Amino acid sequence: MKTLLHPQTYRNIAYALLGLPLGTLWFSALVSGVTVAGSMLILALVGIPLLLLMWTVTRVFANIERAAATSLLQQDMPSAPWRSGLTGSPWARLKAMTADARRRRELAFLLLRFPVGIATFTVAVAAFTVPVMVAVAPIQARHEPHPFGESSIAPTLERIAGGSPWSWLLVPLGLALFVGAFHLVNAMGTASARWARAWLC
Repeated sequence: MKTLLHPQTYRNIAYALLGLPLGTLWFSALVSGVTVAGSMLILALVGIPLLLLMWTVTRVFANIERAAATSLLQQDMPSAPWRSGLTGSPWARLKAMTADARRRRELAFLLLRFPVGIATFTVAVAAFTVPVMVAVAPIQARHEPHPFGESSIAPTLERIAGGSPWSWLLVPLGLALFVGAFHLVNAMGTASARWARAWLC
């Protein structure tokens, strides 16, 4: 019960759900930008400034992730300076920024945020919806016609959920799974915090 009442649990849920929209945004913007800039390297006057811009955008996106980890995962992750502070020609600055291991880790983190975000979003949603479906299944099976649709396995599900008094055990099972979902999301939050700290600090 303590886990259900702890504010950090709900911050972990928010972080898991944010993974999908943020990951999609970062991946789409960065892949599109790098593709466009790379294709224009033939026109060095255009391609090099665009790649410099992409490294700056990467830093801005990484700072947003740092802010999310700080506020939602309770990690102390201060923003990195988005200005490179480098001098010299655009080509020299581009080489120096590309050689910066911290910027490369940021880029890798942002690109991986897309598949990881899909996973955390899916797990979080399924972790809470499946237990509810399990818990209400005996009620649905007894009071609704075709509660499981018209699929080939629907009759089997109806027999399991409504064909025996033992099917009422699905209610406490669903409630137990629902409580377990909070622990699962907290575990994902801990893993996400470690990943963000390892790659963004």
